[in-house]
Amino acid sequence: MSVRSFSKYKLLRESAGEISNSQDGHNAVGSKISLGDGNKFPPFEISDDPKSENYGKNKNLAPVVRAFKQGANWGWSRDDSTGNDKPVKINSKKIYLTGGTVRDHLLGKKPRDYELATNASLDEVYHILKQNGFDYFDKNGELKNSKNGPNQKKGSNQYFWVEQTNKQGRPFIFGIGVNEDTYRLEVFRKTPRGLYNGDIESGTQTEDAYGRDFTINGMYILLNNDNGPNKELYDFFGGMHHIAAGKVHTIGNMKEKLEEDPSRILRYIRMLTSYGNQDKVSDEEKETLTSLANKIGELDRKFVMDEFKKGMDKDDIDPRNYLRCCRDFGVLDHMFPGKLIDTNFPKEMSELGDRHMPVAFMLRMNNPSSLEDLGMEPRELQKIVFLINTLGLNDKIDAKQLSDLTTGYLGSGISSRKLRDFGIKLGGLDGGLMDAFINYTKQPRINIFTTKDGEDTISDDFLDLFDTFSDEIDPDAADERKRKLELDSFQNQLHFMRQN
Repeated sequence: MSVRSFSKYKLLRESAGEISNSQDGHNAVGSKISLGDGNKFPPFEISDDPKSENYGKNKNLAPVVRAFKQGANWGWSRDDSTGNDKPVKINSKKIYLTGGTVRDHLLGKKPRDYELATNASLDEVYHILKQNGFDYFDKNGELKNSKNGPNQKKGSNQYFWVEQTNKQGRPFIFGIGVNEDTYRLEVFRKTPRGLYNGDIESGTQTEDAYGRDFTINGMYILLNNDNGPNKELYDFFGGMHHIAAGKVHTIGNMKEKLEEDPSRILRYIRMLTSYGNQDKVSDEEKETLTSLANKIGELDRKFVMDEFKKGMDKDDIDPRNYLRCCRDFGVLDHMFPGKLIDTNFPKEMSELGDRHMPVAFMLRMNNPSSLEDLGMEPRELQKIVFLINTLGLNDKIDAKQLSDLTTGYLGSGISSRKLRDFGIKLGGLDGGLMDAFINYTKQPRINIFTTKDGEDTISDDFLDLFDTFSDEIDPDAADERKRKLELDSFQNQLHFMRQN
């Protein structure tokens, strides 16, 4: 057995509570904790029963939990004593809340997504759901053999589908819908998450936990009560204690875990900024992160930008702190390779309430056209380019620059208040200049044609460009005239603001 295999074997044994003192200093807890009994963490409550005091809490999960409690028929078997066929029951299959859902619940936050896991097999999941009132949609989105099951409430909309298959084409991850809510259900797996190559194998709960990235994402709440509190928390690696202490630890050796999947470097920083405390990162952990930061270059550019977007987009993350964390661990240069980056992040970044503005300020020294290879979504890039161009707004702006800036603003969806704050607080532009531009954009746009007496006619400002012989107007000359008139309008607004 290799050193690495032995290390993994040892950690798995620790997580089962059979040995202790793991080699990386993070002891596997392997314990079951009762939520709300002697600790500050609340149980996970479920109920769709109007008569219950818990009614309305995660109510759409109730039929899923009931389905697993009820079980299903697997098939038929001959009873040797009677000679009759009898159903083979699927019993004792458990379903758990897991991953970020548990983490957010323990922190008192409403989870964005609901992740479920089960010890049932792939086929057992299908039978349990199908025989308990859940309609199945095939890969073509077609409903198969729909009928109300014994546990389906009147008026309830319950369905499921296959979200992901393994290399053999077998379903491995299911999507479940109940009314307006959707859930993701996976069977326990051996294959570590983040390394999907189609070759996914079923595993035990311990193996499933080991394959997760961080201790705070490796916990499970057993869902065995569809009408009340669910208290049983399975915490194999001390995630609950790390949440309370503001620490983010990998499950297993940090260097091995990040080398195995470099995308975990980006997730680590996001978890740390959102749930942890950067001051509690040890020197050894810092060294590991900075030494592996260059591996981000091995990842797909679009994936890197999607992860970066998640970090900037979370409601509970200060974008300035997130950027500083990326900078301090040497990650920022690999997120934006070959770009000029201003790493002096002013405190005003935290006051804007917009995730694009800090990025635009950070990248403002680059020609906007050079940012096209970063892998950003076109809409994201368009907004950032507009914001960078806004920082070039000045009294002597020419007609084409003003036209491009106006087009960018009108398509950006940014409020005038936020744009004004960005220009003043981060761009150092004066308030009069920003007010002039914003007021100018609120004025009616200048048009070549106007409507008089129900008929379209050429506006007075463009009559001299009309050629009576061709009965046409030169489009290039008209566009140039239009930009000139728009610039005059802006200059008038600016003069008014300067005078007042």
